[in-house]
Order: sequence, then structure tokens, then C-alpha cells
Amino acid sequence: MYILMKRLLLFFLFNIIVVTVHQTSLLLCAYPAGWSEDILIAQDTLNAVLSCPDICVDSNNNVWITWDDATWVDGDIYYSKRDSLGNCLTPATNVSNNMERSLFARIAVDGSGNIQFIWRADTPQGIGLWHAKYSNNDTVIVPSHMAVSGAGGLTSSLVPAMALDKYQNINIAWDEINQGNKMMYTKLDSFGDPIVDKIQITPSGYYAYSVGIGVDSFANSHLASRMDTSGIPYKLSYSKLDKDGNVLISNSVLTDGLGPAIVCDRNQNVHMMYTNPLGPGNRIEYLKLDQGGNILIGPDTISPPEIHSSTYCDAVIDSLQFLHVVWQGGATNWAWLMYAKLDTSGCFIIPPVLIVGRPYTDGALEPRIAVDLSNRLHVTWVDRRFTTNVIYYKRGENETGVQDTIGHKAVSYPSFSVHPNPFLHKTTILFGGLDIYRNITVVIYDISGRKIREVKKSNMVNYVYWDGCDSRGKRMTPGVYFLVPKNSTKNYAVPVILVD
Repeated sequence: MYILMKRLLLFFLFNIIVVTVHQTSLLLCAYPAGWSEDILIAQDTLNAVLSCPDICVDSNNNVWITWDDATWVDGDIYYSKRDSLGNCLTPATNVSNNMERSLFARIAVDGSGNIQFIWRADTPQGIGLWHAKYSNNDTVIVPSHMAVSGAGGLTSSLVPAMALDKYQNINIAWDEINQGNKMMYTKLDSFGDPIVDKIQITPSGYYAYSVGIGVDSFANSHLASRMDTSGIPYKLSYSKLDKDGNVLISNSVLTDGLGPAIVCDRNQNVHMMYTNPLGPGNRIEYLKLDQGGNILIGPDTISPPEIHSSTYCDAVIDSLQFLHVVWQGGATNWAWLMYAKLDTSGCFIIPPVLIVGRPYTDGALEPRIAVDLSNRLHVTWVDRRFTTNVIYYKRGENETGVQDTIGHKAVSYPSFSVHPNPFLHKTTILFGGLDIYRNITVVIYDISGRKIREVKKSNMVNYVYWDGCDSRGKRMTPGVYFLVPKNSTKNYAVPVILVD
């Protein structure tokens, strides 16, 4: 144990030097390892329902985040541009700039590095789709304008889904109440003008909600939604359209689910993450389809066995063909964000880990994820850590070796991060993934390998504190200490520095 502690100390001190020299390396105070601190993007400016953010990364690796700031009678779409470390380049800027109630924005970067926005707003025929286009230097190329009229109503899910194809066209799916809640599809050109008129995808006698869309390198569109019939809800329905909007596969029922996030890999396979609400509890599931809509893998459960619900997932695929998934777990008055990394065979590379949660916030909702040209991850969400909703952001390094574990099952040993580190009075030992649901004991050793204290975490709490004292309440001397999960199946220790 003494030799192990000396080696860990040397390793830890070496990494302090590395982090000092390379300021863009992992932060010692980040939670969990490999992720930045939470960065406030926007506070509610109208004392209203600030919600539904989205995120993309431009060709300069700058991060664009959009959201709505709306009341029941008014609303606008805003964006902010950040550099790759989250520093503000463009403060909150109004995109919609119209007299209509604008809400539920989506954003994407096209092949020319320009930024495409769509959102929902009023039209003379009902709630419709609006569009705007910006260059990556914040110049307005196409100002706010109505692109599709009469799309939907207040009882639909309202949130459109957007995917850009290789021709820089904008493929959009949404559910439209004016047609009895049917999934609709349209395609806009790069300037927001329709080139495929609105198509009804859901057949008569069925009802569609919570849609998703992805495109492959052939410019085919892959659509999915929750589809209900009378007395039979929550069927996950899949359709495929070619680049001209011709329906190739129509409403194939895959399984139970809603709220799909869809991405395609370079082999033209379709990867779909979605919520299955039919128990036990809500859970995030995964399917892999071929171009014929046949299921190759799944349904497989991604989320841990939730006591509370898992819902509202998003996914992205990086240039190395790894899938990155974020989702919301917990109840509305106590919600957290989870993350997992998978290969294209559906196996975990990084098992589910908590990236936003207590003690930092009691409510993290509606996560969205993007990946940049360096394969770093960028996540935004609605947060309730203040009295009103706010928009937050954090970055994930996605570096090889950062908590990477190959295999389809989550790791069996507890893992955690420590914040702050170094610390003076008290530090938080923060757990993620399946460890939220476990009673865990952490043993604290000094540099000589002498056990000085045990601290215990109860189930359904994802953190525990250490106050720098031993088991008798005596304050320990400044120095390096090591935190080790009791009865761990892996030789795993986290060094922490106690300072004066």
C-alpha cells in the first residue's frame, strides 16, 4: 500500500504540472473527470418560460447556443456564440425579431459554415415554421421569415426536428395539430425556401407526437415519432424518404417509445435513441437499423435502472464513429443529466455517468449535445438552480482514456470525482451513473497508507462530503490524501490535496 501511495502521489504531482502548463487540459475542479464546470449562458429576461435550448459548433470550433424566452403571449428566439472554452464571443442576440410569439428553436451548421435556425411562431393559418440564416461571423444572411405556414397547434409537442443534408438543404419534421396530430415533413433550401412541400407522414387514423429526424450521406431522411391509435399509445414509428421527398418506408412500428434522436454512421446504418415510457419507469433505449429499416441491434437499455424517470435524450456521432448520448433523469423537482459513449455496435465505451446534478443543481432539463471538429463535446440545457429557468453549458473533452471502459455492461466498481481539489474546509465526493443507486463507503488514506476515516454515501444521493478530519473529528495536517472505494473490484484511488 505504501509503494502504491508513493506512485500515486508522483503521478498526481506530475499531472498538476501538466494542468498548470496546459490551461486547456482537464480542470482539477471539474465534475466529473473530463468535463468542464457549468457555465451560465443566459438568464430569463422576461420572467418567463425560458426553455428548449439547442447547440451546434461552426467551422471555427465556436459554439452557438439558441433558446427561447417566452411568455404565454409573447416570445423571442435568442442565440449566444462562445469559443471552444465557453468564453462569450457574442452575447444574447435576438434572432426572431418579429411581432409573433416565437419559441422552440433548433440550430445547425451547414457545409459552408453558415448557421441555420428554425423555430415555431404564429402564421395567419396557425402555428408555423420560421427560418433565419447567419454567417459564422454573425452577419445576417437571411433574416427571420415564415418558411412553412399553419404547422401545428398548442396541443402538439410543438418542437420541430431538423437535419441538414450534404446539399445544404434543411430537412424538417414536426407534428401538426391542424391535421389531427400527424407527423409532417418538409425540405427547405439553404435560404429557407421550400423545395419539397409539406408532406403528411402519419396515416389517417393514427396520431403522432415527439418526432425525430436524421439524414444519411445519400441525403435520405430517416424519421421517427411516437404513434398512437385509439387505446394503443407509444408505438415508435419509423419512416424513410429519399432526397426528393418520396416515401421509401412508411410508418414501420419498431417498438414502444417516443422522443427519438436519430444519427447515421458512415456505413449508412441508422442509430436511434429514444424514451420507452412503459416501465419499469421511463428508460432510454437504443436501436440500430439498416437502410431497409430492419433492426440490427436492440432494443437495448442505455440508462441505469431508474427509480425516477429517464426522458428527453439527444445524440450525436463524432468523426471516429462513436455515439454520444445525453439524457434527463429524475423527477421535475430533482432532475439530473446523464451521458454515455457507445460504439456503432451499441457497446458502452463510457458507461452512463452523471454530468450535471446535486449538489450543484436540483433541476437540469432538456439537454442537447454537439461535437466539434476536434471531437470535443458540447452540452447545453435548461437549469433550475435559481428561482427562474436559466440556460447552462459545459464542455466534455472526449479524450481517449478519460473513464473509458469497453463493454456493454456498466462498470461494477464505484467511480467518482472530487470538487474542489485542492480544498480548505470541505470537499465533495461526487458519484455518477449506477452509483447514484448504491450505498457506497469511501476509505480515506494518508500518504503513508494509514487509514484515517471512512465516509458513507446512502442510495439515491450522488455525493458525500469530507471535512478534512479523521474518524475522531481531528483536523488532518495539510497534504495529499487518497480516496478509495471500499471493497472495490479495481485498484482505484483518487488523490486529493488538503491545504491551509
